[in-house]
Amino acid sequence: MDGLDTLLLKAITKSIQDEMDSEKIDSIDVRLRQEYGLTFQEVFSKFDNMRNALQKFEVEFKDIEDKVLRNFLTIDKSTASDTWLIVKDRHLAEMILKTFADSDKKLILDCIRDKPETIPKTLSLCNLPNTSGYRKMNQLIEDGFVLPIGLTESFEGKRAILYKAIIQKIQIAINKDIVVTSISIPKESLRTSQVINTMLHINHNTKNVLN
Repeated sequence: MDGLDTLLLKAITKSIQDEMDSEKIDSIDVRLRQEYGLTFQEVFSKFDNMRNALQKFEVEFKDIEDKVLRNFLTIDKSTASDTWLIVKDRHLAEMILKTFADSDKKLILDCIRDKPETIPKTLSLCNLPNTSGYRKMNQLIEDGFVLPIGLTESFEGKRAILYKAIIQKIQIAINKDIVVTSISIPKESLRTSQVINTMLHINHNTKNVLN
Protein backbone atom coordinates (compact mmCIF):
# COMPACT_ATOMS: atom_id res chain seq x y z
CA MET A 1 0.00 0.00 0.00
CA ASP A 2 1.52 3.35 -1.00
CA GLY A 3 1.55 6.56 1.01
CA LEU A 4 -1.57 8.08 -0.51
CA ASP A 5 -3.69 5.01 0.23
CA THR A 6 -2.32 4.87 3.77
CA LEU A 7 -3.37 8.47 4.34
CA LEU A 8 -6.81 8.02 2.78
CA LEU A 9 -7.56 4.76 4.61
CA LYS A 10 -6.79 6.29 7.99
CA ALA A 11 -9.38 9.00 7.33
CA ILE A 12 -11.90 6.54 5.83
CA THR A 13 -11.65 4.34 8.91
CA LYS A 14 -12.38 7.28 11.21
CA SER A 15 -15.35 8.35 9.08
CA ILE A 16 -16.76 4.80 9.11
CA GLN A 17 -16.48 4.78 12.90
CA ASP A 18 -18.69 7.88 12.88
CA GLU A 19 -21.35 6.06 10.85
CA MET A 20 -21.27 2.55 12.38
CA ASP A 21 -21.05 1.35 15.96
CA SER A 22 -17.87 -0.38 17.08
CA GLU A 23 -19.56 -3.76 17.66
CA LYS A 24 -20.76 -3.93 14.06
CA ILE A 25 -17.32 -2.94 12.75
CA ASP A 26 -15.66 -5.59 14.94
CA SER A 27 -18.16 -8.22 13.77
CA ILE A 28 -17.52 -7.44 10.10
CA ASP A 29 -13.76 -7.39 10.73
CA VAL A 30 -13.84 -10.88 12.28
CA ARG A 31 -15.85 -12.32 9.38
CA LEU A 32 -13.60 -10.68 6.78
CA ARG A 33 -10.50 -12.12 8.45
CA GLN A 34 -12.02 -15.59 8.68
CA GLU A 35 -13.48 -15.76 5.16
CA TYR A 36 -11.12 -13.61 3.08
CA GLY A 37 -7.98 -13.05 5.15
CA LEU A 38 -8.53 -9.29 5.01
CA THR A 39 -8.97 -6.66 7.67
CA PHE A 40 -11.88 -4.23 7.56
CA GLN A 41 -9.50 -1.48 6.43
CA GLU A 42 -7.81 -3.57 3.73
CA VAL A 43 -11.12 -4.18 1.97
CA PHE A 44 -11.21 -0.60 0.72
CA SER A 45 -7.97 -0.96 -1.20
CA LYS A 46 -9.57 -3.93 -3.00
CA PHE A 47 -13.19 -2.80 -2.86
CA ASP A 48 -13.88 -3.05 -6.59
CA ASN A 49 -12.56 -6.62 -6.84
CA MET A 50 -14.36 -7.62 -3.65
CA ARG A 51 -17.83 -6.30 -4.58
CA ASN A 52 -19.39 -9.65 -5.48
CA ALA A 53 -17.86 -11.47 -2.53
CA LEU A 54 -19.09 -8.77 -0.15
CA GLN A 55 -22.75 -9.05 -1.08
CA LYS A 56 -23.46 -10.60 2.33
CA PHE A 57 -22.47 -7.21 3.78
CA GLU A 58 -24.61 -5.39 1.24
CA VAL A 59 -26.45 -3.09 3.66
CA GLU A 60 -23.34 -2.13 5.64
CA PHE A 61 -21.13 -1.45 2.62
CA LYS A 62 -23.90 0.35 0.74
CA ASP A 63 -24.14 2.70 3.71
CA ILE A 64 -20.37 3.21 3.60
CA GLU A 65 -20.48 3.93 -0.14
CA ASP A 66 -23.28 6.46 0.23
CA LYS A 67 -22.24 8.15 3.48
CA VAL A 68 -18.43 8.06 3.28
CA LEU A 69 -16.92 7.25 -0.11
CA ARG A 70 -19.26 9.28 -2.35
CA ASN A 71 -18.57 12.44 -0.37
CA PHE A 72 -14.94 11.89 0.55
CA LEU A 73 -13.22 14.11 -2.01
CA THR A 74 -13.77 15.51 -5.50
CA ILE A 75 -11.51 16.30 -8.43
CA ASP A 76 -11.22 20.06 -8.92
CA LYS A 77 -8.76 20.67 -11.74
CA SER A 78 -5.84 18.97 -13.43
CA THR A 79 -2.51 20.09 -14.90
CA ALA A 80 0.02 18.15 -16.95
CA SER A 81 1.63 16.62 -13.86
CA ASP A 82 -0.66 17.24 -10.88
CA THR A 83 -4.32 17.01 -9.98
CA TRP A 84 -6.09 19.19 -7.42
CA LEU A 85 -8.49 17.44 -5.07
CA ILE A 86 -11.06 19.14 -2.85
CA VAL A 87 -11.10 17.38 0.51
CA LYS A 88 -14.68 16.93 1.70
CA ASP A 89 -14.04 14.42 4.48
CA ARG A 90 -13.69 16.07 7.88
CA HIS A 91 -11.15 13.60 9.24
CA LEU A 92 -8.87 13.83 6.19
CA ALA A 93 -8.98 17.63 6.30
CA GLU A 94 -8.13 17.58 10.01
CA MET A 95 -5.19 15.21 9.45
CA ILE A 96 -3.80 17.43 6.68
CA LEU A 97 -4.26 20.72 8.52
CA LYS A 98 -2.85 19.33 11.78
CA THR A 99 0.22 17.98 9.99
CA PHE A 100 0.97 21.20 8.11
CA ALA A 101 0.39 23.21 11.29
CA ASP A 102 3.35 21.38 12.87
CA SER A 103 6.31 23.59 11.96
CA ASP A 104 8.85 20.73 11.94
CA LYS A 105 6.66 18.46 9.82
CA LYS A 106 5.92 21.29 7.37
CA LEU A 107 9.64 21.98 7.12
CA ILE A 108 10.30 18.34 6.26
CA LEU A 109 7.46 18.19 3.71
CA ASP A 110 8.62 21.40 2.01
CA CYS A 111 12.17 20.05 1.86
CA ILE A 112 11.23 16.83 0.04
CA ARG A 113 8.31 18.13 -2.00
CA ASP A 114 10.25 18.52 -5.26
CA LYS A 115 13.36 16.44 -4.68
CA PRO A 116 13.52 13.16 -2.72
CA GLU A 117 16.13 12.82 0.01
CA THR A 118 17.26 10.32 2.62
CA ILE A 119 16.15 10.87 6.19
CA PRO A 120 19.60 11.99 7.45
CA LYS A 121 19.98 14.45 4.55
CA THR A 122 16.46 15.78 5.07
CA LEU A 123 17.03 16.41 8.78
CA SER A 124 20.35 18.06 7.99
CA LEU A 125 18.78 20.36 5.38
CA CYS A 126 15.99 21.23 7.82
CA ASN A 127 18.47 21.75 10.66
CA LEU A 128 16.44 19.46 12.91
CA PRO A 129 17.93 17.41 15.78
CA ASN A 130 18.06 13.68 15.13
CA THR A 131 15.87 12.56 18.04
CA SER A 132 12.86 14.76 17.34
CA GLY A 133 13.52 14.83 13.59
CA TYR A 134 13.42 11.05 13.21
CA ARG A 135 10.26 10.91 15.33
CA LYS A 136 8.50 13.49 13.13
CA MET A 137 9.72 11.82 9.94
CA ASN A 138 8.51 8.40 11.09
CA GLN A 139 5.11 9.88 11.93
CA LEU A 140 4.88 11.36 8.43
CA ILE A 141 5.76 7.99 6.89
CA GLU A 142 3.30 6.11 9.11
CA ASP A 143 0.48 8.54 8.29
CA GLY A 144 1.15 8.40 4.55
CA PHE A 145 2.34 11.98 3.99
CA VAL A 146 5.78 10.74 2.92
CA LEU A 147 6.56 7.69 0.82
CA PRO A 148 9.71 5.84 -0.24
CA ILE A 149 10.45 6.17 -3.94
CA GLY A 150 13.83 4.52 -4.41
CA LEU A 151 17.33 3.90 -3.11
CA THR A 152 20.59 5.82 -3.19
CA GLU A 153 24.10 5.19 -1.93
CA SER A 154 24.93 6.82 1.40
CA PHE A 155 28.27 8.39 2.30
CA GLU A 156 29.13 5.11 4.06
CA GLY A 157 28.63 3.18 0.85
CA LYS A 158 25.40 1.62 2.08
CA ARG A 159 21.97 1.73 0.46
CA ALA A 160 19.64 4.38 1.85
CA ILE A 161 15.95 4.96 1.13
CA LEU A 162 14.86 8.14 -0.63
CA TYR A 163 11.62 9.75 0.57
CA LYS A 164 9.31 12.26 -1.08
CA ALA A 165 6.25 14.21 0.07
CA ILE A 166 2.96 13.00 -1.43
CA ILE A 167 1.17 16.38 -1.23
CA GLN A 168 2.74 18.86 -3.63
CA LYS A 169 0.67 21.92 -2.72
CA ILE A 170 -2.11 22.83 -0.34
CA GLN A 171 -4.72 25.58 -0.51
CA ILE A 172 -7.09 26.66 2.24
CA ALA A 173 -10.12 28.83 1.48
CA ILE A 174 -12.86 30.08 3.78
CA ASN A 175 -16.35 30.12 2.28
CA LYS A 176 -18.64 31.76 4.84
CA ASP A 177 -18.30 29.45 7.85
CA ILE A 178 -16.79 26.55 5.91
CA VAL A 179 -13.05 25.89 5.60
CA VAL A 180 -12.28 24.29 2.23
CA THR A 181 -9.02 22.34 1.94
CA SER A 182 -7.58 21.48 -1.48
CA ILE A 183 -4.45 19.42 -2.15
CA SER A 184 -2.34 18.85 -5.24
CA ILE A 185 -1.25 15.24 -5.81
CA PRO A 186 1.02 13.89 -8.58
CA LYS A 187 -1.02 12.20 -11.28
CA GLU A 188 1.06 9.04 -11.08
CA SER A 189 0.18 8.65 -7.40
CA LEU A 190 -3.51 8.98 -8.26
CA ARG A 191 -3.28 6.44 -11.07
CA THR A 192 -1.71 3.84 -8.78
CA SER A 193 -3.97 4.53 -5.80
CA GLN A 194 -6.42 1.66 -5.32
CA VAL A 195 -8.55 3.76 -2.98
CA ILE A 196 -8.81 6.68 -5.42
CA ASN A 197 -9.76 4.32 -8.23
CA THR A 198 -12.42 2.75 -6.01
CA MET A 199 -13.92 6.16 -5.24
CA LEU A 200 -13.88 7.18 -8.88
CA HIS A 201 -15.53 3.91 -9.87
CA ILE A 202 -18.26 4.43 -7.29
CA ASN A 203 -18.84 7.95 -8.58
CA HIS A 204 -18.46 6.90 -12.25
CA ASN A 205 -15.79 9.54 -12.78
CA THR A 206 -12.49 8.01 -13.91
CA LYS A 207 -11.80 10.20 -16.90
CA ASN A 208 -10.14 13.21 -15.27
CA VAL A 209 -7.43 11.32 -13.43
CA LEU A 210 -6.72 8.21 -15.46
CA ASN A 211 -6.38 9.83 -18.89
